[in-house]
Parts: sequence; structure tokens; C-alpha cells
Amino acid sequence: MPPQQTNISSEIERDAAGRSLDLSIVLSLLRRYRLAFQERRPRITLQDLSDRELMDIGLTRGELDRIAPERAIERLRDNVRALWGRGGL
Repeated sequence: MPPQQTNISSEIERDAAGRSLDLSIVLSLLRRYRLAFQERRPRITLQDLSDRELMDIGLTRGELDRIAPERAIERLRDNVRALWGRGGL
């Protein structure tokens, strides 16, 4: 007896559409979870590390300005503000 021909393409399409919807829900939940985790996670920068911790990764406090120039700019800006506030400029 020959195999029966069935129209399963519509069933496959519905199944694929349902899985796509399920996948989008899962991805949405994972994105929300990641954002919530990032908001709760404490942000630690190199400036927050102790001298011993910096030494463990092969850095000194003086080298931080070289690898993080924005910190040097912030410190310069703070010094200028302090001088301006005292009437030094």
C-alpha cells in the first residue's frame, strides 16, 4: 500500500510560529532578567580596588591614570574647580 499524502506543511508552519512566539517570550524574559541583574550588581572600578588588589593584577595606583585617562581628566577638573572656588583663577 503506498504511503498516504498528507498536508502537514500547515501544521509545521503553525508549530514553527508557536515556537517563534515562545522563543520571543523567553528572550524577552531573559533581557529583563539581565537588566534587573545589572541594576542590582555593584559597580566596581579600578579606583575602588585596594593597593594590594591592584598589585595582584600588576598595577599601581599611579598607572591607573595612564590606562583610564577619564579619571585623570576628572581629577584635573576637580582641582580647577577647587582653585576657582578659592579665587585662585
